[in-house]
Amino acid sequence: MESKSLTKIQILSKNIIKSNHVNDVDHPNNYKLSFFDQFACQMHVPCFLFYPIKYSTSPKISIIHEQLQQSLSKLLSHVYPASGRFSSDAQSINCHDEGVLYIKAKVDSQFCDFLKDAQKDIDLALNFCPKINRNDSNLSLTPLVVVQVTEFACGKGLALSLSAEHAVIDGFTALKFVYEWSKVSKMGINKINCFTFDDFGTIFPPTSDNHLLKRVESPRDDHNHDFPEMVARRFVINQSVISKLREHVGVVHIRPSRVELVIAFLWRALINVYRCKSNGRLRPCLLSVPVNLRGKIDFPRYENSFGNFAIEVPVKFIPGETGMELKDILLLIKDVIQKTNVSFVKSSDNIYSLASKFHEEIKEWEENEQVDVCMASSLCRFPINEADFGWGKPCLLSFGLRRSDMFWLYDTQCGSGIVLQVDLKKEYMDMFGCDKDVLSFIFDE
Repeated sequence: MESKSLTKIQILSKNIIKSNHVNDVDHPNNYKLSFFDQFACQMHVPCFLFYPIKYSTSPKISIIHEQLQQSLSKLLSHVYPASGRFSSDAQSINCHDEGVLYIKAKVDSQFCDFLKDAQKDIDLALNFCPKINRNDSNLSLTPLVVVQVTEFACGKGLALSLSAEHAVIDGFTALKFVYEWSKVSKMGINKINCFTFDDFGTIFPPTSDNHLLKRVESPRDDHNHDFPEMVARRFVINQSVISKLREHVGVVHIRPSRVELVIAFLWRALINVYRCKSNGRLRPCLLSVPVNLRGKIDFPRYENSFGNFAIEVPVKFIPGETGMELKDILLLIKDVIQKTNVSFVKSSDNIYSLASKFHEEIKEWEENEQVDVCMASSLCRFPINEADFGWGKPCLLSFGLRRSDMFWLYDTQCGSGIVLQVDLKKEYMDMFGCDKDVLSFIFDE
């Protein structure tokens, strides 16, 4: 993550932003966490948005900060759990408006030079990750949401980074939070109704099954855990390439979505990388696919629910049972996802049982050293590209902390193609980038 164009980031100030309580409605003082929150990784997950700033049409940075803080305060009057803190037992959120941490920063670098370097090395975005002093012995001291806004010395760009506690806020919630914040900032609206706060803690209560809970003992402090050296690369699959992939697959009983098609393509390439690292021997491989339950089950009022409301679906590649043609991999993914969707019924008990079953299967495969493990997360159709705070849309995005082999998918600006952020162990990345199919179908952005 070294770059001649990027110097050390200077922290200018840290402030706590609280609700402005304008048009505030009564809300509970305690927000119960659910089964789905309980099984989310207990760590902050960041997203990074980079914005060009034009002198002729954009306000000064001091005005931008004021606008961002005021609009954030307005948003928090509605999204009240984001301004809270963990309770002492970490089973709920105390909603007493302790606030969101807002960090002002500056980097003595040129925005255009950074963009050129970041197009080649997206890991440079990690330099803008807010530093969070997480108190593991007392999580009630740590903000659930931390924002860092970094100005480039040239005045022609800024980085907006938001880091959210995944045990409370899933990807849908985090990205919708950013998008709704941008709308409040740009339009100055006071009436906000972007989330519903359903009693998931009662509908889907946390489990006390210690066997299941072992899987979510996730690292909370980077300094106490050794992570493999990871790197990320950005690729683009445009609409014409997606059409070529469809032709390559041929006739399929049910037309696959473009996301299913691209994930199958990426997973097949990665399985081949794993095979090369195992001296040509195919190994079992687990692909975890988070599926957003909003809109997937017959509970329409949950479509804008705050919190974690996703199920991690395990897709298992077993040599000898599934072929290595793209069509074979695609049908495997589609079959598992389709059966999972069919299982979503009105009874919350069935969803609870299914999620428990999947967690158990994933845990078993992850603990097997003879199994390769990766994840694919689709952010397509999320309006993150539309997050315009009043000075234009982001020109560069990045996600996550590079902790495991993972594919991030999100829409191109035009919406017809897909941008890929591929996070892999360093030893795998060169092999992945040299895969003949990867070279044939996708390209660095």
